[in-house]
Amino acid sequence: MTKYLVCLFFAAALAAANPVILTYLSEVSTDSLHQFVEFHCGPFGQPADMNGWQLVTSTSACTLTCELQWNEFLAVDSEALALGDIGHGTLRLNPSGDSLFLVNEAGDEKDCVYYPRYAPLPPATGSIAFWNYDCHAGQSMNWYIDSTPTPGSDNDDYSSIAGTVTGAGGITLADAGVYAEGTGGFGCFYQQTGYTISGLGAGTYAMHAWGHYNGQYYEGVYPESVTVGYSQEVVGIDFAIPPAGVAETQSAPVLPLMRVSGRTLLLSSDGTAPVDVQLYNQVGSRVGEYDLGPFSGEKRFELPTTLAPGIYFATAQKGTYRSTAKVVLW
Repeated sequence: MTKYLVCLFFAAALAAANPVILTYLSEVSTDSLHQFVEFHCGPFGQPADMNGWQLVTSTSACTLTCELQWNEFLAVDSEALALGDIGHGTLRLNPSGDSLFLVNEAGDEKDCVYYPRYAPLPPATGSIAFWNYDCHAGQSMNWYIDSTPTPGSDNDDYSSIAGTVTGAGGITLADAGVYAEGTGGFGCFYQQTGYTISGLGAGTYAMHAWGHYNGQYYEGVYPESVTVGYSQEVVGIDFAIPPAGVAETQSAPVLPLMRVSGRTLLLSSDGTAPVDVQLYNQVGSRVGEYDLGPFSGEKRFELPTTLAPGIYFATAQKGTYRSTAKVVLW
């Protein structure tokens, strides 16, 4: 059965055009009493020889002389650099905003984070933590605030939203999905009746649920309906979503299907309704909206060259039909 919404990121179905994103950055603390950057090798098991790699901020740089093994956590701070155990140089982070780059010995950027541009700004004693998870549904990633920094071990302060999803009247849907979006992250999850969206930071989330039953499309939008806090809080919410009034038949309008090629979005439609494209950064903030109008066949849309390197999510919508794809800009 055709799925009218494909979520890629923070519980995402991966495709060839949207490869696995390998990450090393795991936690960043800007606390003046103990600034540190933590690396983690996971969840895809990619050990790294970091000898000669550089960790660069707006006001500092250090060169690493260590190896990162599978599932290992490694914290880099001024004390360790002074001892020469894992590298040499300096590490300074601006608490009000900075950019941090991990560059290998060949000068290739391996990972980066900008705060508060992409990642949330932490409180004085908190940290920016990264949640990267892989399961049968695909890869899920979020930056979130960790209220109890844990240098050298698992990040532990993300929260979750969980519950059930059915059609109006308790109908068991043939397939269903739930999407959450807020200032503390976003994510989606596919399952027939139950869902869990993890890796979320403290904040309030708008929810979107959808599914199919007997050729009928069901959809419900619940703006700013769920609030979660720190410390692995799990908030439960159950959805009974109404029919959207659009049956899945052979005569149904063609979806605004979308593929990604570099900085180009390749969209297809049948000209029956305007297509709107919205672009979000990796913490769920909308950074662009583009009205492409109605068109037939395939349309190429070049993303603006002013967009900074990073991970983005493009959503093409035509009426109640939506398609989402991940875009990685270098």
